[in-house]
Amino acid sequence: MSNGAPAAGDTAARVLICDDSEAVRALVGLIVNSSPGLKVVGEAANGNEAIAAAERLQPDVIVLDLAMPKRSGLEAIPELRRVAPAAQIVVFSGFARASVAEQVLALGAASYLEKGADPEAIVATIEEALANAPRLPAGLPTRA
Repeated sequence: MSNGAPAAGDTAARVLICDDSEAVRALVGLIVNSSPGLKVVGEAANGNEAIAAAERLQPDVIVLDLAMPKRSGLEAIPELRRVAPAAQIVVFSGFARASVAEQVLALGAASYLEKGADPEAIVATIEEALANAPRLPAGLPTRA
């Protein structure tokens, strides 16, 4: 994991977890690493770290909190799209408002998932983002 490149023959999707809560990063990491075909390759505790890690690691998926210090996830999305254009961004946030979900999708996130989702929903959302099939709260439009 030193240079962020997958090992030869490694086909697991590479996941970067970005949340200011160490406990949330640990829990999501446990869920991801327990799922066949997914692997955590890095973590970040704020928006600036998320951008630097995404540029260095070039993950397949970025799990991104919105409420982080130094640079919010919302502020980081456009830069994440620029530095890791192939990465799918799954916003994992405590904000429950539909307008927030619509805003993150407009900025380029693939999916939006509220914190408190069960482990199966977290894995399904990541897998669907990898398949470019956004998973949204009921009633929201999909990203075009």
